[in-house]
Amino acid sequence: MIDMHSHYYGEALFRRMAARADVPRVEHLGGARFMVTPTSRFELLGGFTDIDVRLGWMAGQGITHQLLTFPGALGPDVLPAGEALPLVRDVNDELAAVCAENPARFSALAGLPLADIDLSVAELERACGGLGLRGVIIPSNYFMSLTQMRRLHPVLDAASRLGAHIMVHPGQRHDEDLAPRQYDDLGMHRASTIELHNGLSHATTTLIHAGLAEHWPGASFQVVNLGGAFPFLLERMDHISVIRAPAAPLPSSLIGNLFFDSASLGPRSLEMAVAMLGADRLFLGTDYPIFTTDTATAALRSARITEAERASIATGNAAALLRGRSSAAG
Repeated sequence: MIDMHSHYYGEALFRRMAARADVPRVEHLGGARFMVTPTSRFELLGGFTDIDVRLGWMAGQGITHQLLTFPGALGPDVLPAGEALPLVRDVNDELAAVCAENPARFSALAGLPLADIDLSVAELERACGGLGLRGVIIPSNYFMSLTQMRRLHPVLDAASRLGAHIMVHPGQRHDEDLAPRQYDDLGMHRASTIELHNGLSHATTTLIHAGLAEHWPGASFQVVNLGGAFPFLLERMDHISVIRAPAAPLPSSLIGNLFFDSASLGPRSLEMAVAMLGADRLFLGTDYPIFTTDTATAALRSARITEAERASIATGNAAALLRGRSSAAG
């Protein structure tokens, strides 16, 4: 199986983050290291930092290859450009080195210094054209509307020219307050599931109406976590379109060269995604090492889908995309 959604936090990241006083930063306490983000504080152990531990976990799951990503959800890519650029370059270099040492096991997506679009284009060209990384990760809040997405057009133009893959992952924009929203109660569920997946649903809605295949035919796009609640909402979107905008194309006809991964979702969600989006648009995703259980692989194995669909999600779609082809995008 190929895991198309995982993260790697290496020494270059720790070195840069440990020098910061503000969040995001790394703290040292009693010989342990802790990552401090706007929304969490967690110890950096095992697969966060150790490639051998990661490879052992992959073997236990039956995963032969992982797509690693720059740790965009932590916020270093949306720091002011002068702070972000050296950090982003160091971590991208480290990701490239990990892939070069383990070419059969890993591919990677770069981070960009997103506060400055010109620097972002230059780093994308360096990462994909020079370092051999497969594409980039971009926070989903840049896709909350077609207007906000327009700022990224130069980056998307370069990605299409380079044949890059773009992962849309939960995260904030550089012009937003990094302090998390506070809830009166049940914050774990309201923030980590409802708000997060609401944001992904907004991003997916933007992307399907952005003309991806027309404007950026050389790029491919992936929204994590099955696009939030998007598979569940798509029938309603079509129904409302028929009633209120009958001359407009149905949202279900606009998916184009957009892919989704299964990270953090279960077998019933995956079944709905297959029915609504098509198995040729889906990848296995684990979100390792945030999640270290067998939930993702077990969901794929137990989902009530055909064996051909299971094989496409487990391996076929990802293998084709990593080679630079995709059946869904044509």
